[in-house]
Amino acid sequence: MKRLSFLTGPAKVVSALLLSLALASCATYTPPNPQINGVVDPAMLPSAVRTAQWDIGAVRYAWSGSGINYYEAGLFPTLLLVRNKSGYNPVVYAEECRGIGPGGVEYPPYPVAAAADVVFNSTAYKKSAEAAVVGGLTGGAVGAGLGALIGSGFNGGWGAGPGALIGAGIGAVGGAALAQQPSMDQYRATLYQDIATYAWRAAPIAPMGLMPGYLYFPANLGIHSLRVVLRYDNMVQTYIVPISNPVW
Repeated sequence: MKRLSFLTGPAKVVSALLLSLALASCATYTPPNPQINGVVDPAMLPSAVRTAQWDIGAVRYAWSGSGINYYEAGLFPTLLLVRNKSGYNPVVYAEECRGIGPGGVEYPPYPVAAAADVVFNSTAYKKSAEAAVVGGLTGGAVGAGLGALIGSGFNGGWGAGPGALIGAGIGAVGGAALAQQPSMDQYRATLYQDIATYAWRAAPIAPMGLMPGYLYFPANLGIHSLRVVLRYDNMVQTYIVPISNPVW
């Protein structure tokens, strides 16, 4: 007895085309592509801390003019940059860092989930979501913007080579535009991914590696410097790093 065979020839081609069309009709949302920008070495920042072993800099977030303004949403994102010039593999933990305000008052950074909640509960988020979802805005009008200072493909990103973040399966949004009009859930997820993707990560910084990442503080506290605790080889060093304006 002959077994039943699968579709062959023209029937198989037609079947494949129908399947492709069905899948295409389900694709109502295309994730944004990562932004590719360069990052200036922290040693080039006027207020950077420079030592024989590493250079540490901090840069305040700058709103790109499109998408949500994180300052108005209640956050003061600060980009921390650490260049490792030693043979060690130092680690910086976000929870050990502090933002320093007037009078030397220190503030801990928000964890990612708490930072996202601050944004989602803000009037700025409600306005931006309405503009994107109800107003029908697409493209750069709904870009998030944190990646404008980092990018996702620069040499040494996240302590490894180009594309390491994406290769690790984390993915990146980085202020890139949504490909088409999102739903409310998709817009919310896009902003959360933006915040999470570019947050500082407590990963060993490879020799000659450059590690960037945001620390999220409450807005409107006058934070002007960071206290950064760097751990390596059973040793601990603490640095006070003034926060610079973007220079690139």
